[in-house]
Amino acid sequence: MNFSLPTNAFFFTHILFAVFLSILTLLGSAHAEDAEVSGKAECKTCAPFERVEPTTFTMGAETQGAQMGPDELPAVEITITEPFMMAVTQVTRTQFSVFAEETGHRTRLGCWTYTQYGWAQDETADWRNPGFEQTDADPVVCVSRDDALAYIAWASERDGKSYRLPSEAEWHLASAANLPEPFWGTRYDVCNFGNVPDLTSKNKTAKAGEPCDDGALYTAPVATYNPNPNGLYDMIGNAWEWTADCWTGSYEGLPTDGSPLTVRGCAEYALRGHSWTDAPGPVRPQTRYSLSPVARQSMVSFRLAMDAPEPE
Repeated sequence: MNFSLPTNAFFFTHILFAVFLSILTLLGSAHAEDAEVSGKAECKTCAPFERVEPTTFTMGAETQGAQMGPDELPAVEITITEPFMMAVTQVTRTQFSVFAEETGHRTRLGCWTYTQYGWAQDETADWRNPGFEQTDADPVVCVSRDDALAYIAWASERDGKSYRLPSEAEWHLASAANLPEPFWGTRYDVCNFGNVPDLTSKNKTAKAGEPCDDGALYTAPVATYNPNPNGLYDMIGNAWEWTADCWTGSYEGLPTDGSPLTVRGCAEYALRGHSWTDAPGPVRPQTRYSLSPVARQSMVSFRLAMDAPEPE
């Protein structure tokens, strides 16, 4: 078939335009793939969450048991009516370092650390140098409750979420504290579920240890051990975790709907979870601890919580 010059010009112009569109499409696809990869890279510093279903459960007891402190009295029946989300792991050094770099947040020097003379305040220590070597995947420690709240405000704005500290009741439920104790089976299995004082740390950083040996003397990378029944790691051991509740020394007045106990001018807040050094054992998810909101210790960290999103 013979073509005239104008028809040939139109044909080749059409072909060139089609090729141009193809190139743009390929570039667009490549850019989209790069953006997806970039997004995944950015989410390496985001926290994955697990959904915790609402239920009714009891915190505390009417009479003090052999392993309990008086702060676990009295028994309070809690009814949480809405699901919530708990971060799968404690906030890591990497995650906190991104926050510190982007915001310029500075924690005051000074942290309660384990020294050659025992536990003491080290005025040169901070989350970057808590008195022992850590990996970037270890939980950040030597952070106060105020530091945790600053991180939460920044992460919430970054991710478009409403992160918060869990209430003590939420933490209690998420930790599976109401399952038959100990929830992991036997005390000889505790090292499978958390970094706790054991034979590794006995007579080194703790006076007593669980009858197992995980090889970790200080903190360990998050998610090193098995998850609990709710799919959450390190709810036992590694580092104590700040909660939203004011500490009053008992469960008296604890809200029965799972919300945090608030007191104007609160001087101390509740922590849960135990750490790499707590003597003597046994480690129990029900055990409570308290600190000033500005205190920093090398066995204290935090994890995020948030309300469960509405179903789409």
